[in-house]
Amino acid sequence: MVDTNKIDVTISTIAVVTEPPQQALALDQKELERVLTRPLSVVQSPTALVVSSQRDQLEAILSGNKTNIRDLSGRKTFLESKIPTVLNFFIQRFAFQVISYGVNFIVTVPCVQPAQWIANNLISSRVSEKTGKMPVGRMCVVSVESGRKTWNIKLEPIDDKTLNVDFNASEETRQLPDVKTMHDELQEQFDGLLKFLNDLEL
Repeated sequence: MVDTNKIDVTISTIAVVTEPPQQALALDQKELERVLTRPLSVVQSPTALVVSSQRDQLEAILSGNKTNIRDLSGRKTFLESKIPTVLNFFIQRFAFQVISYGVNFIVTVPCVQPAQWIANNLISSRVSEKTGKMPVGRMCVVSVESGRKTWNIKLEPIDDKTLNVDFNASEETRQLPDVKTMHDELQEQFDGLLKFLNDLEL
């Protein structure tokens, strides 16, 4: 069983792909203070707008046709996360036309000999049977369907005791869910990731 207390959540994100913006992305500090806590860092370039709040431990990256709202707090419960509110603010403020959105987590999980675990649990034994070569399992990407979403999960050893898991649950949609639904989905997808790892007997 995965011990939730020993999982380290590096980043939690909702990322939205949109039609390319029709205008330059410009905001003043007062607008941003409606959803983020001062002091704010705002870095604007011709290709990206990056806004961060140390107190909220939140970072917003708007670049081309992609908007990422990242929580760097390490939290494992999301019903009070500011990600949905901040994302909704940017989507509405710039009238972005949504194409798809995804819930993403990067976590680290304790695992003894993670490369061997990947080889034993995620790589088919038929690789050895057909080629006569032994998989070493340094990295594996698994894609599965889960309801309306496609899960893409990359598992990669960090060292001989830790496994890095990069999880993305995405779907195509023209309508961004409301704030409450996004809160619910953050928690549902995180819980789904934990169940997936438990089902693999990690």
